[in-house]
Amino acid sequence: MNKARAAGGALVIVLVATLSTQAVVSWSVLALSAIAPLVAESVGLPAVVIGYQIAIVYATGMVISLLSGALVSHFGGCGVSQIALLCCVAGCAVATAPGTPAIILASMAIGAAHGLTNPAAAQLLARYTNARNRGLVFSIKQTGVPIGGIAAGIVTPAIAVAFGWKAAVLAIAPLALLLAASMIRVRPRWDGEKPKDTPPGSLFLRGATSAWRSPGLPALCLCSFCFAGIQLCLLAFIVNFSVFELGFGAILGGTLLAVVQAAGVVGRISWGLIADRIQSNGACLVVIGILAAAAAFGFSLLGPETPRWIVFGLAILFGLTAVGWNGLAVAEIVRVSPTELIATASGIGNIAAFGGVLVFPSLFVSVYGWLGSYALTYAFLVAPALIGAAAGLAMTGGRARA
Repeated sequence: MNKARAAGGALVIVLVATLSTQAVVSWSVLALSAIAPLVAESVGLPAVVIGYQIAIVYATGMVISLLSGALVSHFGGCGVSQIALLCCVAGCAVATAPGTPAIILASMAIGAAHGLTNPAAAQLLARYTNARNRGLVFSIKQTGVPIGGIAAGIVTPAIAVAFGWKAAVLAIAPLALLLAASMIRVRPRWDGEKPKDTPPGSLFLRGATSAWRSPGLPALCLCSFCFAGIQLCLLAFIVNFSVFELGFGAILGGTLLAVVQAAGVVGRISWGLIADRIQSNGACLVVIGILAAAAAFGFSLLGPETPRWIVFGLAILFGLTAVGWNGLAVAEIVRVSPTELIATASGIGNIAAFGGVLVFPSLFVSVYGWLGSYALTYAFLVAPALIGAAAGLAMTGGRARA
């Protein structure tokens, strides 16, 4: 009993650490976008150009994800989490330097942090979870993303208005430093002895091919690519949709976005509980894809005359599914991957998800330019939602990790 209680306590501590890391890094990812007009004015660029810095973040995250598994094997999950937090600090500091090049370098540093966070957390949490609680634990950890988004949307603008945009960005750095420092004492216990004499590059070359052979991982990557793209399209365009086509005011449109984010938090935890209960992440991802397709089709039928309770109801369904899938994907990677390849496989999953984030919004804009309607453009998301659901079918079997 005491041993089980100790193990449960260790899990809670690791979960708090990984969730906090996820939240702080996610906050830094969105901070500049949240105050884009102020940053743009400072550097002398249109706000829309500053908004493109998020593309630099995700592109860098994709590149770093290629090496994340090797870095975790070399430095340990806790060590790489600390590296991610220090990259976050560096990005926030560099962003305050004068000129556009500083914004680009800062975005690259923050993108590196973003690409390292999930693989490091996956390796750490895999040691403390099992088939009975894995879905819930990883889903709770993934709530760090919307928590960071909420901080970026509320705290960062408030500090920027009161003290300037540079202070708002720098405010993230002490939290990241404090969190990295808090891991110093626990790192030997969490990471153990690592093979310091093996270059990370050789570890990557050996591990990537083996990780790709993990049962169901290619299908999971396809699912992540589709669902991540749908998620960003939902979050990026729902305010414009509600204001310009549904007749919402700016405040009500922002409320709709907040409701979608909140539904995503509830969805992540709920899907994790369900997956653990039925012991199938894949089955839940199939259902998520089908329901997301239904929500996207429902959005295509909305208009200014639609009762607002229907709009909010569909938005909640969309948030529960299109924003609620992430924890299951990471949990599935842990389920199908050999222990020594969890971080590498998680990095591959990162690449797929970040690819969807980069590709789908551009496609959405192109389709919108052709159709001239946000509502009809949301129907475009039905196809990738169903493709993601079909990919989930390939994950319903395979080896389970105890």
